[in-house]
Amino acid sequence: MYMKTTLLKILPPIWFISFLILGLVAHFGFPATRVFDFSDSIWFAIVGGIVFLAGFALTLNASRWFAQEKTEILPTSPTNRVLVTQGPYRRTRNPMYLGMVVSLLGIAIWLGTLPMFLAALADFLVLNFVFIPFEEEKMARQFGASFEAYKQKVRRWL
Repeated sequence: MYMKTTLLKILPPIWFISFLILGLVAHFGFPATRVFDFSDSIWFAIVGGIVFLAGFALTLNASRWFAQEKTEILPTSPTNRVLVTQGPYRRTRNPMYLGMVVSLLGIAIWLGTLPMFLAALADFLVLNFVFIPFEEEKMARQFGASFEAYKQKVRRWL
């Protein structure tokens, strides 16, 4: 429990940036760790860029819904004013987190090295096993049957 509490003190965007930086340092430090070589193809850069932008846009759009509903965006806030179920929250319970992971995957596709794919995986693991369970427990306590109905209707990721 102590480890989980400690990990919660670092906000998800900081985890995202940290994994991005670590992945980039490892990418440039160990360029031979290519998952696939596409040095002659611009398509992986284009696809990776599109995937990155789609993830980034999803994160921004989802955070806009929190601002519009005037509810707390910090995952460790004691409570939330509103259970947001509109916009991207109709399709995934965690669009901000999904967008962060997708953004890292876009960079991984673009660069094609193992460290960047591991950065996306590491971000997913921290979000899925530390932040989401904490937030879901909080939402269940606060919103009870409404959250349980939402949870039954909308998947955690996709």
